[in-house]
Amino acid sequence: MEGLSTICAGLGTIKEDDNGNRIGYIKDEYCLDNLKDLLRFLRRDDPQSRDVFKQVCRWNIVGKDLIPIIEHCQDDRNLVLNAVKVLVFLTMPLEPTSKDIPQQIEYLWGLKSSITRSETVPVIVSLLESPLENLER
Repeated sequence: MEGLSTICAGLGTIKEDDNGNRIGYIKDEYCLDNLKDLLRFLRRDDPQSRDVFKQVCRWNIVGKDLIPIIEHCQDDRNLVLNAVKVLVFLTMPLEPTSKDIPQQIEYLWGLKSSITRSETVPVIVSLLESPLENLER
């Protein structure tokens, strides 16, 4: 898990107004590379312990970075798609033999709640709109 904190810290920062309301997201220079690295970490995460998953959830990377990237960086389609890929890995079903299942379920509910309370789902659906229109009927 060495380097995970650097990767997560290098995604960007939320931009807020004077009242503390989220008004944007300032992506760091290597945000896309860091998303790809985070995805690699999640792919290699031990399915029994899921240490990377748990740490990402503890740091609230979904609420602090992934959702704001999806909502506020829609002009960078590749960046948004990679943020969605990370979300997909974070919300994958648990292995039945995994350790600490109750805690993992609690984290999953938190992730899903964050996603459904935001504008993330409409943005993701809009990304799928064009490719779906081109499917043969």
